[in-house]
Amino acid sequence: MSLTQKKYKRLLAELRYVNTELRHVEDILREAHIEFEIFYQQYCKDYGVPIKELNEENKDKLKKVLPKQKLKTAKPVVSTKSPKQEEKADKILQKMYRKAAIATHPDKFSDSNEEDAIKASETFKKLTSAFNEKKWADFLDICEKLDILPITYKRIFNIINKEIKLTKDKIAALKKSYSWRLFECDDDVACKIKVIKSFLHQIFGYEKKIITF
Repeated sequence: MSLTQKKYKRLLAELRYVNTELRHVEDILREAHIEFEIFYQQYCKDYGVPIKELNEENKDKLKKVLPKQKLKTAKPVVSTKSPKQEEKADKILQKMYRKAAIATHPDKFSDSNEEDAIKASETFKKLTSAFNEKKWADFLDICEKLDILPITYKRIFNIINKEIKLTKDKIAALKKSYSWRLFECDDDVACKIKVIKSFLHQIFGYEKKIITF
């Protein structure tokens, strides 16, 4: 194995890792958002926070601050490559996709046993979805399992490095959310109250002196 191939495998392993971490964080936040809402509502009830009035007074601000938790980091990274470089990178990925698609296309397994045919069909669907949605971690992972490697590596390195940075930025942004901060408090009630107070102050400018535990 050449040094270039070793570098490719190392970068691909790092990309897999950060994508696994992103999915882990997203899974935690699905429940953490619910836990935050429950604790938040209970806090407001226990300490007489006029949440209905605050929501009404700040409804325009809330629309800007809380719509679907869209992340600025989720926007495409501005490319520093020329159109020709982008086109070359796209062609490399397209060639990899064609090879992988031929290897996993359901028609190729029409005479195979049912288990192999189903497995190939599922792989083909995942491959096509990953390619069309530019989920390069999933796409390149499937290609590697099929022993399909890039014909040249330099452009692919740029794509992988950009994807790693973008994914790390998404993780960092998610971990700044109030739901994540509450999750990290674990069973520390005083810590959770501090998070809620910070949320109320940032969103509504609301402060109230409360004796905590």
